[in-house]
Amino acid sequence: MTGALKLVHSSDDRDTLRWRAVEKRDRASDGKFWSCVRTTGVYCLPSCAGRPHRKNVFFVDTRVEAEAAGFRPCKRCRPDRFIQGSLDERINGIDWKRVGETLDNNGWAKLGRLLSDEECASLISGYKDQDKYRSTVVMRRHGFGEGEYRYFNDCAPDLVSALRVGLYEHLVPQANEWMRALGKEHSYPASHLGYRRQCMKAGQMRPTPLILKYGPGDYNRLHQDLYGEEVFPIQIAILLSAPGKDFEGGEFVMTEQSPRRQSRAMVAPLEKGDAIAFAVNERPIKGAKGIYRAKMRHGVSEVLRGARYCLGVIFHDAA
Repeated sequence: MTGALKLVHSSDDRDTLRWRAVEKRDRASDGKFWSCVRTTGVYCLPSCAGRPHRKNVFFVDTRVEAEAAGFRPCKRCRPDRFIQGSLDERINGIDWKRVGETLDNNGWAKLGRLLSDEECASLISGYKDQDKYRSTVVMRRHGFGEGEYRYFNDCAPDLVSALRVGLYEHLVPQANEWMRALGKEHSYPASHLGYRRQCMKAGQMRPTPLILKYGPGDYNRLHQDLYGEEVFPIQIAILLSAPGKDFEGGEFVMTEQSPRRQSRAMVAPLEKGDAIAFAVNERPIKGAKGIYRAKMRHGVSEVLRGARYCLGVIFHDAA
């Protein structure tokens, strides 16, 4: 044997191949790596139309690495809007450490784009199929606002069920941490199936994932999605329509009420397919004298034009 076999490319060889893909604006390489540009502070898809100098570029394997290094998404190629992999892979690829820190600081956190255009369209078109839903709520009849929403039954589309199961498993450590901080002797099971059994023991057996539909003049008053004694403290909303194209107005609004303070209003900028995690009822906040509770509510401002659809993923069931 005259020499050791070279089994893999060196990092220099790999970066050379990656740079060639960037020079060619190779769309086939999108999602396989990300380009970080030191001079602009952005990270890009290989197919980005930008033309940085090679000396200013280094490569990472994931978006999480790029953002952890302090780089922001390029506004030209929008790498944050790029969808790849299975739903499980997308959920697992979220920077959950950052999400947890942001939830602690603000009570809500964007998860980035989670659903593709095709998945959003499928959920919207399925809104017409009443067999998928256990009930329809017309908001005006209950003083909730204007518009309507439908709760899925237990034969919900696989996509909805997978979101509920996969997101729960990543959020449950944060939920248990909040319970400890609030001094509550309550813990949530590691799996969503286990948690649904816990809900069942509390008399809550009706599934709560839902799709909300708004037209011109519709809105949703500030509220909390509480359906019984058993409450998971974090929930998810995923915008299914495109702001500025499918509708105008309809901002996702939250308020936070802290002791002896006026309410704080927050608006989450969402795009089609984007997901947001937020507190359902209350969350712990560190103050000068220890931990105190902040009450949160959420709603939707008036839709001015078009149709706005949103998927709500609530983890506790209803009584």
